[in-house]
Parts: sequence; C-alpha cells; structure tokens
Amino acid sequence: MDFSFEEIMGRGGQQKKRRVVISGKRDTNALSAILAARDRGWIDPVACGCSLSGLGKEMDVHFADSDMLKARQHALRLLEQGEADALLDMGPLNNRLFSVIDETLTHTKKSHLLSYVSVFRAPKNGRITLLTDTLINSKPGLKEKIEIVENAIRVGKGLGISQPKIAALGPLELVNLSIPSTLDAAMLSKMSERRQFGGAIVEGPLAMDNAESALAARHKGIESPVPGNVDIYLFPDLESANITAQFLGFLGSFQLGGVLAGTRLPIIIRSSLESPDSWLLNIALGLVVNRGI
Repeated sequence: MDFSFEEIMGRGGQQKKRRVVISGKRDTNALSAILAARDRGWIDPVACGCSLSGLGKEMDVHFADSDMLKARQHALRLLEQGEADALLDMGPLNNRLFSVIDETLTHTKKSHLLSYVSVFRAPKNGRITLLTDTLINSKPGLKEKIEIVENAIRVGKGLGISQPKIAALGPLELVNLSIPSTLDAAMLSKMSERRQFGGAIVEGPLAMDNAESALAARHKGIESPVPGNVDIYLFPDLESANITAQFLGFLGSFQLGGVLAGTRLPIIIRSSLESPDSWLLNIALGLVVNRGI
C-alpha cells in the first residue's frame, strides 16, 4: 500500500513554503523531485555551490566538484544561521556526510546522536510504520539505542503517532545473557514501564513473530499492547535493519521513505531507493516530521 504525498504533508497541518538550500553533485532523480516539490508549493529551492538546470535560483557561491565538502559545510551553516529552512543534500550516503553534519552544526542538533528512520505503510493494517536505525549506527549499545528510540519517537509524533508502540527486536523473546540485544531490549522495556520514554510503550525482547502477531505473543506468554500493533521497530543493529528495509523496498516493492533524525531542522538525504518518488517522499517526510520539534 503506497503513500499519498499530500497525505504525508497533511499530517503536519498547514504548511508554509520552506526555503530549501540544495547541495551536492547533480542527481537527476533528486532534481525531478525538487522541481515537483516546488511545483506543489512545498519548497522554494536554492542551489548552493551547484548548478541545476530548471531550478532558476542559485546562490552566488561556487565550488569545484572536488570541493563537495566545502559546499556541504556552507549549506549547513546557512541552515544553522536561519537563512534556510531545510537542506537537501544530493550527495552519496557515507560516514563523511554524517561527520560533516556533526562537525558543522552546533545549535540545530536535537539529540546527541544522528540516526535514520525508514517509513512505510504496512499492508496488513494500513498503518504508517517506522524502522530504525536503518542507515547510520552499525552496532549501537544500550546508550545509543536509548537515543535512537527517542529520535524515532519524535519522528512518530511528527507523523501524528502520539503514543507510539515500539518493538525492541531480538532473535528470540527471552532474555539471554549470551545475546546482548535481548539484554538491551529488556532494559528499554523496563525504562518504558517507568515512563522514561513518556507515553511511548517499548516491549522487548520480541522476536519478529510475536511482534507481528498478538496471538503468537500470547502463545508464548507475552501480554502487551505492542504485539500486532507496532508503530516502530527497533532493530538490534544496522545489518538487520538495513537488510529488512532493502528487502521491503526491492523485493516487496514497498514505497519507502526516510528521515534523518537527531536534528532540529530538516536535513533531507537520499535513501537506498533513489527514484523520484522516493526522493519526493523523503522531502515530504523531512518537512513534516521536523515541524516544530
């Protein structure tokens, strides 16, 4: 079941047009989505250090192709100084990009950790569902997972999920001292019981079968409102999260979008699905979930 771009934008209430600074080497799919977002009245795009035909607006700054780093830094400073409402970076996804964001931004960070949230609509029940962390943190420990959960909760709230139900996944639903992900999940679940995540409910460890099915969960003695009603899936590591997201996108033909979480202002980046529609969905998600948080 696919998204409606207008539905996503509508979840953020009345949206004003945002001034979006564009950085990175030209990407045809990204440019197509940028122009579509402009024509829909979502954004007023301005190229920074790159030349984009059809955009019509460029800043009077120029960088050589080899100076993508400087172009990104300049665009991020414009965002931080309030001269732009959002940044869209067309460049490749790598640790260098995230390092530049960490090093350049001082006031626009919302949390101490950047993470990535993939968003799709579950065909079983039609609910908007989040997966994290599908891109950045390779082997997060408990400290990192706490911030990843907090980031995902903010994304969920930006999409209208006021009290998200979160499945802290593991290979099995029992705490096993030899499997760190089950220990982390149990700690997060106990923190949730003590309302350390506000109204969000974290349940774990949960294997995928009892996360997806309340009947399977009850069969294994798990009584919780989370199984069968998951809003956010917290994966134990990047490998399992990214493989799942790519499986949904490529083999399942799901329409997947994504949000860079941990920043106060929207920084829109590519996802593994690089079609114009996925770029446009990322733009819509980036504008909506960062509104007012």
